[in-house]
Amino acid sequence: MQVLALGEVLIDMLGTPTTDPDAPTAQIFQPFAGGAPANVAVAVAKLGGHSALISKVGNDQFGRFLTNTLNTYQVDTQYVHTSEAKTALAFVSLDKDGERSFDFYLENAAHTQISSADTDAVEISDSTLIHLCSGSFSLPLLCQSAQALIARARQQHSLLCMDINYRPAFWSDDTATIAQRIFEAAAQMHIIKASFDELELLYGARWESVIEQWLAQEVQLVLLTNGPQPVRYYTRDYNGQCDVPATTVKDTTAAGDAFIGGFLYSLGQALPRSAQFNQWVTDRPSLLSALSFAMQCGAHTVTRFGAFEALPGTQDIN
Repeated sequence: MQVLALGEVLIDMLGTPTTDPDAPTAQIFQPFAGGAPANVAVAVAKLGGHSALISKVGNDQFGRFLTNTLNTYQVDTQYVHTSEAKTALAFVSLDKDGERSFDFYLENAAHTQISSADTDAVEISDSTLIHLCSGSFSLPLLCQSAQALIARARQQHSLLCMDINYRPAFWSDDTATIAQRIFEAAAQMHIIKASFDELELLYGARWESVIEQWLAQEVQLVLLTNGPQPVRYYTRDYNGQCDVPATTVKDTTAAGDAFIGGFLYSLGQALPRSAQFNQWVTDRPSLLSALSFAMQCGAHTVTRFGAFEALPGTQDIN
């Protein structure tokens, strides 16, 4: 199956402390290609899968750099268009444990101009696995384009996957309704990936009941990561957890994207058509095998700096 990702591709300006004794608190920022949906598309492509990205970049040096980089990793960029808006930037700072914090520069960002005309032009079928993040519902135009793609996915029997990937800076309007809007968007998916911190922040102590509500609707599988803690999985028939591999952490920027990218690659290799997912997800050994592969992808990625560059190929996992 082809993995088709919708959403931002942007520049991660990754900060590292300077060694200059005269400026002990200064950081040096180096540009890396990133953006959660783009990371997933690259993760799949680097593992040998077929992926494409629906996005927009600016008509600027950063936009050209991103498109060229995606092409280098053999992501299909026919749906990555140029906008007169600027390419988005994210300044990423790392603490001593490799955990990151973000400062986003998103005003008039190119990817926020993705429209339903862009998603309507994309070819999808029952051999397409569509991946998106909650940021695709953060602004009216983005939400309209995402819902148009979801409607077409329903018609074509494509699989739908969403990474919650909650970034408060993406949500600039009506913040009181964010949790409900994300809940409703996720409820339309077949697969949801989230981190424990995200669900606790959005839904507090009732996060487990939220998962139950999702599984009572369209959702068939929820994957919950929690840093070095076990990955939890929830289906309509069973649930459980898997220990993550021990590793040395340098940068967690793309850890979650590597995990879900590895999972979707594994799923896409196992299933030629979306109709087979209903049976696949009831088979615990098949799910555990895909999760093991996905966790290895995440564990490899955190040992390296950056996003695209840090994502593994099959040779790194084998």
